[in-house]
Amino acid sequence: MSWLSRLLERFGRRIQAEAGGPLAERKGVVRVGPPPIEGVAPHPGNIEKYERLYRESSLVNSAVNSLTDMIVGAGYFTEAGEEEAKRLVDEYAEVVNLDGLLRRACQLMLIYGFAPVERWWANGLLNLKPLPPRTLYIRLDEKGRLLGYRQRTWSGRSIDFAPEEIIWICHNELPGQPYGVSLIEPIINLIEYKQEILEDLCRIVHRYASPLNIWITRADISPIKSAVEQREPDEDIFIGRASKDDVEIKTLEMDPRGRYTDYLNVINEEIYEALKAPFLVHLRNATEASARVQLEVIQRHVEGIQRYLKRIIEGEIFRPMIEKHGLGEVPRLRWGRPSTGVENISVEDVARLVQAYVITSKQAVDLLKKMGLPIEAEEEKREN
Repeated sequence: MSWLSRLLERFGRRIQAEAGGPLAERKGVVRVGPPPIEGVAPHPGNIEKYERLYRESSLVNSAVNSLTDMIVGAGYFTEAGEEEAKRLVDEYAEVVNLDGLLRRACQLMLIYGFAPVERWWANGLLNLKPLPPRTLYIRLDEKGRLLGYRQRTWSGRSIDFAPEEIIWICHNELPGQPYGVSLIEPIINLIEYKQEILEDLCRIVHRYASPLNIWITRADISPIKSAVEQREPDEDIFIGRASKDDVEIKTLEMDPRGRYTDYLNVINEEIYEALKAPFLVHLRNATEASARVQLEVIQRHVEGIQRYLKRIIEGEIFRPMIEKHGLGEVPRLRWGRPSTGVENISVEDVARLVQAYVITSKQAVDLLKKMGLPIEAEEEKREN
């Protein structure tokens, strides 16, 4: 090989490497934190608290459920130029109850930061099953390449999954943190602080409801102590052969106004900001303009999650079904209800169309029914 050929070969390899060709290798390491245990990436340190706080904290429970309703609660529809492809995915979604599965997966994703969904083929059908996130671990090499998944069951048995057997739905995934970030993670300390403050407030309320009395006597205190401890709430205490100076009662006046109001407000504001959910108690005290801005911010947050889930559903669920049946077009998922064309038409508009002889009265009645007005047929009226 001549020097010119060697120079061209070296120069060609350099260009190919810089262009990301087959000679280029990943050099950056994305693994962060402690080394993997038994070949799997460790879970976040607070994963045990996520479900407990979802069950015990009304704010967390309300935020997760409200966001889930906003993300997937309105349902979806599909669009495709190829009618057979649309019919296939619509029938498949009804068979596997895709609406219910998406709701469970979305809740798990918000609570834990990730939602693993197992998928497998059986009798030509792509089956889907959400798995408990606390039992699933991801296997990556130090450069971020996916090797597979491993489930550790409650009995201690391990089950390995190939990459294509799991749909990995993640919330706010960061480099080197394949389990995403739970919606609850940023506020765990705040929630725990608030719970401690509320416990202290309950103690103050109980203490104030039953004032602290100090009994002072020159004689033996034992009979009085026994009488006070054993009395019923509606019973009096009788003391004989004693002057007014022999027994004295002092009641400690306690201030019922807790000094926690401002601190609780700060904590609540931080929690509201982190959860990005529509809390009624928060919106109730806001002005109309402020409430509108808050809802717009929340809606943008919801739309971002919807767009992410849309790509997951189309690529990981719809596409395998389409390819399995030899079809070409993957249907597009749209959130909400399909447009009927009558959303912006008022009853007055329909009346004007009738008056202008653009539509007939029968067509106007049909149009009003599509708009959702409860109009009975003429025959039904006559029968009644």
